[in-house]
Amino acid sequence: MKYTAYSPAETVKIAAELKKSLKIGDVVCLHGDIGVGKTVFAKGLSGSDAACSPTFSIMNIYEGNPPIYHFDLYRLTCEDEMYEAGLMDYIEGGDGISVIEWPEILTSEIDADIYDVYITKNLEIDENFREIEVKKRDTSSS
Repeated sequence: MKYTAYSPAETVKIAAELKKSLKIGDVVCLHGDIGVGKTVFAKGLSGSDAACSPTFSIMNIYEGNPPIYHFDLYRLTCEDEMYEAGLMDYIEGGDGISVIEWPEILTSEIDADIYDVYITKNLEIDENFREIEVKKRDTSSS
């Protein structure tokens, strides 16, 4: 699915709409440059105005039904660091939905429905304009 947003509020609404189709154990991987709106999208998924980037804490938990586990992997260098910190426990067996910024270091097969969200901006149109594409990853075995 492809969407366009002309404001952060519209980005939040798109994410909130996606959340309606998510279930416990699902993983949402947020892709895009710094400042493109990944955390704004996570805010929409969490339903919390208090949602903020966990760049330094690496993970924030937003209580809800189900809870949202919001990861920012920007400062990590490899997946092993996630296992060492116990973060993969939330992703692989948690009781919530995992939302991951900078998911490129994840190389393991995750037994979950995975949604890749690609966010880009086009300053020629407007500083708040975003194109958002959501793709459900095919994790079925061949």
